[in-house]
Amino acid sequence: MGFFSGKKDKEEERNLETPQESVKKPVHNNVVSSDMVKVPTRNVSVIKEKFKVKAEIEGEGSLIIGGHFEGNVKLDDTLFVEKGALFSGTVQAKNVKISGDFEGTINANAVEITKSGRLNGTINANKTHLGGFIKGIVKSIESIEISASGIVDTQECKSKQIKIEGNVEGRVVASELLEVTSGGSVKGDIITKGIRTEQGGSIIGNIQTYDESIHAQENILENSDNPNQIDPEVAKLIDIDPNDIKKYAKKEEKEIKRIPTDKK
Repeated sequence: MGFFSGKKDKEEERNLETPQESVKKPVHNNVVSSDMVKVPTRNVSVIKEKFKVKAEIEGEGSLIIGGHFEGNVKLDDTLFVEKGALFSGTVQAKNVKISGDFEGTINANAVEITKSGRLNGTINANKTHLGGFIKGIVKSIESIEISASGIVDTQECKSKQIKIEGNVEGRVVASELLEVTSGGSVKGDIITKGIRTEQGGSIIGNIQTYDESIHAQENILENSDNPNQIDPEVAKLIDIDPNDIKKYAKKEEKEIKRIPTDKK
């Protein structure tokens, strides 16, 4: 962990049921796929299992946490929390992948919670994939995808496009499209411009039409006509210039598996 700056202490680890109209399965635009964040392999530091670390860490490169970590982390690349590991604090990074337990706040360009991952806190991101258990708030500029294994108990889940294959309960805001696939379910207050539901999908709750003049004031999605424009507030949180999201997007095209988009 030579590239880190900050004080580190190491200790041993302490031993609805209203069916919607069936439609043809669509091709998805700007929706991420699973395994969207790769486990880092270069310029990586590791906190191994059997260690409990309290620290303030800032550095260049990536960090893999296999033990228990308490504190704040700022990286220019990827944070990965392994299955069985625990992170408690705030992270600011380009990418974040959680397969263990996370308590706190994530500010990142891309966030993935795997099937074994659990998060209790807040996500501020550009693109998000949720495959584990999430309790808290999720704000993602471009898209949120909840896979079949995902269970989301949310105060608020907001994005342009939200695709639900798992289960979501709480307030859901989609400024462009809410899609619920076969087997997926959403229950709560729903605000969206458009709804697409496959046979077997379930939507239960109060549904309102998204009104930009009202709901855009909630500081969620602005400049939606520009797919490369990041929310200024989220940009501030992850400490990048809003225009730099274009650079990240181009770089990630080669690294992230995506669902093919329609050719216009």
